Amino acid sequence: MQSQYQLKFYLLMFVSLIAFGTSFFQWFENLSLSDAFYFCIVTIATVGYGDISPATTPGKAMALLLIVMGAGTFLGVMANATEIVLNKRGKKVRLEKLNTMMGLFFSEAGTHLLSIFANNDKHLDTVIKKSFLINNKWQDNDFIELKKKLPTLRLMVNHEKVQFKDLSLFLNEKSDLFLRLIENPTLQEDENFTKLLISILHLKEELTARKQLKKLPESDRQHLAGDCNRAYIQLFDHWIDYMWYIKDRYPFLFSLAVRQNPFDTEASVTVRG
Repeated sequence: MQSQYQLKFYLLMFVSLIAFGTSFFQWFENLSLSDAFYFCIVTIATVGYGDISPATTPGKAMALLLIVMGAGTFLGVMANATEIVLNKRGKKVRLEKLNTMMGLFFSEAGTHLLSIFANNDKHLDTVIKKSFLINNKWQDNDFIELKKKLPTLRLMVNHEKVQFKDLSLFLNEKSDLFLRLIENPTLQEDENFTKLLISILHLKEELTARKQLKKLPESDRQHLAGDCNRAYIQLFDHWIDYMWYIKDRYPFLFSLAVRQNPFDTEASVTVRG
């Protein structure tokens, strides 16, 4: 962002300098607009070694000013423009790496974990789930609307229904994956995804800390359900972003992800005609 402001500043300075220099040469060197503009550009571009030179003392002073300030502002424009291009390219590469890691997360654990939460949700009925059935016809507006709808959804795991023992076994099985992801420098740049992993690891620790998970008091089951909900909401949000990202960029990944939709009760990886 700072580079963009600096680029605008140097561009404004450069254009102002050319405009002022052109007007100055018109007046003191008695040149036409086109000749004065050419004079100004050549003076800056050749650092005073062009095929023309001012005849008057004020013109020579202006030429000196153009050489010093023109070169400085031009270099400022080029340096900041180059930095912006490199930053955009670097950001694109980091985004690709981030979404590659995101794909690994969902293929290895995220999709199944979201299925567990969705299948044990108190309030998700068939009608609501149908609105989550992402397909090839979805456009950007559909994803935007689903993102807007997310805060209004009452995503809540039923503490009486969820099998905490099975959930604990699954999370412990994927423990190494979560730790590798959270240590990955690429993902450390995404604060929200890091928070999701921390929420999942906390849930795993809560479940692992209990000697048994079958005969828990209701208050404790509600507490664990609260930990599930924290991860559930963040996981759903990231799942939408991931599906949105791969839809047009990686159709083959999107096709499999659609067939594994955690909210589709009839989901099957089998491709049917």
